[in-house]
Amino acid sequence: MRRPRPGAAVLLLSGAAALLLTTTGTRLAASQEVVLTANETGEEVPVTDPWDGFWEGVPKVDVPLSAQSAVPPTGGRGSTMSARAVHDGETLFLLVEWPDASADRSLGRTEDFTDAVAVQFPAPGGTQVPAFCMGDPTAAVNVWQWRAASQADVARGFQGTVKQTYPDAVVDAFPFSDDPVFQPGSAAGNPISETERSSAVDNLVAEGFGSLTADPLAAVGGWGQWRDGTWRVVFTRPLQVGRDGNVELYRDTWTDVAFAVWDGAAEERDGMKSVGNFIALDIEPKPLEPRGGFPQWPLLVVLALWGVFAAMVAVDLPRAGR
Repeated sequence: MRRPRPGAAVLLLSGAAALLLTTTGTRLAASQEVVLTANETGEEVPVTDPWDGFWEGVPKVDVPLSAQSAVPPTGGRGSTMSARAVHDGETLFLLVEWPDASADRSLGRTEDFTDAVAVQFPAPGGTQVPAFCMGDPTAAVNVWQWRAASQADVARGFQGTVKQTYPDAVVDAFPFSDDPVFQPGSAAGNPISETERSSAVDNLVAEGFGSLTADPLAAVGGWGQWRDGTWRVVFTRPLQVGRDGNVELYRDTWTDVAFAVWDGAAEERDGMKSVGNFIALDIEPKPLEPRGGFPQWPLLVVLALWGVFAAMVAVDLPRAGR
């Protein structure tokens, strides 16, 4: 009696697995690059509640961060953040999450610094992939920076952090409030000096170190919440804005994205930050899997492989009985 040949079965199973993995576009873990996929959703996205259960149904990717050491002042530390993304055909929604032991939202004292996070894209018209630290003259970048202090200002109506920090302080009348000579920050268009902002996110463009410029007209929004040692921030922006220096996105776009985090408690600001290299951003027209759903293709692969194996055994058994 001749038994079924396990070597042939293994060979055929391996071939079937390779065919199925190729057909489904699945890559082996060893060859995968980090890809943040934004599928399309028909649900209303909770942009002001980053901890809403909706986000648990959105696949996330982990992004390693390291200290910024390319240019002084250096700073930051090694850590890991995560990112998730969806779109509704018109707007991109991007949630980022990172650990932070404390929520630092105040700039009321000179020794206070704010927590912050930034998302960076290659701007249109570049001739190469930008340097992940602020780009370069041949490859500009578009940066969206959310700051906890800016959100606090928006939320409380710009009542003034100094007054809240020092409630007993007395401020004399200032007779030149409308004179740009005495309001240099506002006159120069510095977004930090803006007292009528409606978004906690600054939209910025850069072509290398020292070239960072604000573009307040690109409709970038964002809202964050700190909970139990973790920040979550949701960024929103229309896919297309039609402005020079701003990334243009579509329902079928493959581009790059990078992240940076500032820890206010560690006195991080400017170039003192934790940064990550560019990863891929894939904006897919494919719908987002329903929440609570289970992707069906792994089960189909298992069933197909089992069927192939069973068929081979069934063919081999009559031969074994000869």
